[in-house]
Amino acid sequence: MPIVEQEVAEMTNDPDVQRVLNATAVEAASISPWKLGHTISLIVIVMVLVGMEGFVPASFRLWMWLAIMLLLALFGIIAGNGVTGQWLGLFIDTRNKVSLARFQMILWTVLILSAYLTGVMVNVDLKRPEPLSIAIPPDLWLLMGISITSLIGSPLILSTKKSRESNEPDKQRALEALTRQAVDTDKVAIVGQLVVNQAPETARWADMFQGSETSNVGQLDLGKVQMFFFTLILVLAYASALSTLFQQNTEPVLALPVIDGGMLALLGISHAGYLVNKALPHSDSE
Repeated sequence: MPIVEQEVAEMTNDPDVQRVLNATAVEAASISPWKLGHTISLIVIVMVLVGMEGFVPASFRLWMWLAIMLLLALFGIIAGNGVTGQWLGLFIDTRNKVSLARFQMILWTVLILSAYLTGVMVNVDLKRPEPLSIAIPPDLWLLMGISITSLIGSPLILSTKKSRESNEPDKQRALEALTRQAVDTDKVAIVGQLVVNQAPETARWADMFQGSETSNVGQLDLGKVQMFFFTLILVLAYASALSTLFQQNTEPVLALPVIDGGMLALLGISHAGYLVNKALPHSDSE
């Protein structure tokens, strides 16, 4: 056995072998998960969206809206898979974790864009002079602003914690918590006070509901749970209002439904609590 190990060591130290190994590593790293099938799929989705305007009558506007919403979601999922190689890629952030901020932003984007596009197609079919002239309530702009604030503010807050070194007990506790969750800790890295995944394939839905730091990873984050429920309830409520709008099969679409101010205030408070909770120190620095 020592002779074999010596021969292997000599082979790996050989310059020619090193060049082959390096070339193989570069080639493997350069392989992109984006395939021809991803490109074709996205082109087909766009063509279907364009074709719906001419072939689906305005009287089927409710089904048109549901189909457009499905196609937009499918577009994002396929694009995310093409970029990261994972079907959760659309929701994975720079920490290679499923992000609640990205999840809620995608929900609102798909819901509102599909509604607006459906309204435009209905107006075109009904030969309205200005089909793009669909009033968007100010509260809806405010809602999108709140969602974007969480999407942008969350990584900014977390970036400040990457420069603060976590103490050894917290690091050990984090690794033990991940081990209990059957997570391969060899694929996890601790950057400052944050626990990050080394590759997108280790991302899980559980990332949306647990802490991000060495001191609270593996624990349920109530701030995230609260924001998830507020977002889900408001999305379902607004989807119901849109469903009622598109069941009116005779009139052009002049405006999108108004959001209740009380629900908007609750969502704003939930997002504020989510960001403040992220900003608070949960780990002790060395």
